[in-house]
Amino acid sequence: MDKRVMKTRRAIHSAMTRLLTLKPIEEITVTELADAAEINRKTFYNYYNSVYMVAEEMEDEIVERFEETLRSIDFETLLKDPQTTFNTLARIIASDLDFYETILTNRNQVYFLQKIVTSLKERIMALYFDRSSRDFELQEYMLEYIISGLVSVYQKWFKSGRKADLEELSKYISMLAVYGAKSILVTPDEENDSR
Repeated sequence: MDKRVMKTRRAIHSAMTRLLTLKPIEEITVTELADAAEINRKTFYNYYNSVYMVAEEMEDEIVERFEETLRSIDFETLLKDPQTTFNTLARIIASDLDFYETILTNRNQVYFLQKIVTSLKERIMALYFDRSSRDFELQEYMLEYIISGLVSVYQKWFKSGRKADLEELSKYISMLAVYGAKSILVTPDEENDSR
């Protein structure tokens, strides 16, 4: 892709991210988006037909980044070293903190977030789950639990001002997702035994 095209698209995406912090996508106009990207409407229409087309492209890019990571992971590796997988997902979030913070914490963006989460679930199901399995419905519930939990953790992390170390947080999320709550909970008896 031509460098000018990439620069213009990045400017439009960046402007869209800024505008999404202020209002829901339904209220963003092409004129407003073009002005925020410091381009004219004609230039905008050279690339996109609507604000929704920009949002769709951004959603596709997000899902593709996560899917690319997920494609490179097999379940045996995930079970042996879950932290690597979750650290990779955390690096994706860290690569554009402002954007992910907007999507994950802004009440105006629930629809945008839901679309991304739904796409991720569908792609994970297509990559790893066997629809003919009699446990398919149960697998869907487990996936719902893991993804919803992961989204909630990142939302809390952003809302708390990013206080926790993201790598450390990823470690605990990975242990919880793969090994369950017992892997991260220490009972008073266990704490006394370790002394």
